[in-house]
Amino acid sequence: MRDYSSISPSAKSLLLLKGLTDIPFIADAVKILAGEGVLRELDKNAAHEGFLKRLFHFEIRYKTIDNLLDNIGSKNILEMSSGFSFRGLNITVQNADVTYIDTDLPEVIATKDSITERLVNDQSLHINGELLSIPLNVLDEEEFLKTIALFPPGPITIVNEGLLVYLNKEEKTKLLKIIHKILVTRGGHWITGDIYIKKELPTDTADDQFSAFLKAHHVEENKFDSFEQAEAFFKERGFIIHKKAERVMSQLSALKYVGLADIGLIAQAAKIGKIRETWALTAVNPPKPSPKERA
Repeated sequence: MRDYSSISPSAKSLLLLKGLTDIPFIADAVKILAGEGVLRELDKNAAHEGFLKRLFHFEIRYKTIDNLLDNIGSKNILEMSSGFSFRGLNITVQNADVTYIDTDLPEVIATKDSITERLVNDQSLHINGELLSIPLNVLDEEEFLKTIALFPPGPITIVNEGLLVYLNKEEKTKLLKIIHKILVTRGGHWITGDIYIKKELPTDTADDQFSAFLKAHHVEENKFDSFEQAEAFFKERGFIIHKKAERVMSQLSALKYVGLADIGLIAQAAKIGKIRETWALTAVNPPKPSPKERA
């Protein structure tokens, strides 16, 4: 089986990047993990166009998922490849009737658990719902189903921000088969912020190390050819789109970094068009295989 642990460093990179946003608990987690001064250093990077684009991108991705979760009103939530997102902590502090299971690879979960413990103690937080943190390789069907069995009765909402871009077509198909089985049995939705399409983008030199990471993990090759092709890919495997997230530009805390000098960012984004969407999917009985699939 492929070793997915090489993907884990991206979780820390995203935590540091999102430390400049108002996403709950992120800035405090950055201070715990990397020290008090790191946010001041990151703040200087916001003057760079490439860094700012990434900051917008990942804050938008996070908040579109939150908006769809609010729209659906989920009580049983499992987040795949959750990294150093503290969405589960935020939701279970505010909601007594929610069971939230955070999952990721073991080394990420171990670090995250220690940060969560510090956050709870330092801020005297009271978790009103149930928050579980469990190591999980989402392509291991047996372990995935065991984790789902920990939820109380009722529909399940499965959430992920970034995951599909690290999986090839065969791995995506395997994951979809597992999630389909879960949602057909329990009911519910899959909210994914990971509908990326291939586009010719300007060279981004904001973080050469991060760019090298994306290249090493074949992220561009793993994207969908178009949104239409992505929809067809899911439909062939028994999923239909329940709702697409709306734009959240007015909710972005990172807008505070945009000055007149950054007008070019808006023009560039308009020229390129959308490269990603967040979808809420539901599972239906899969259609008969196409002749190509039967062959």
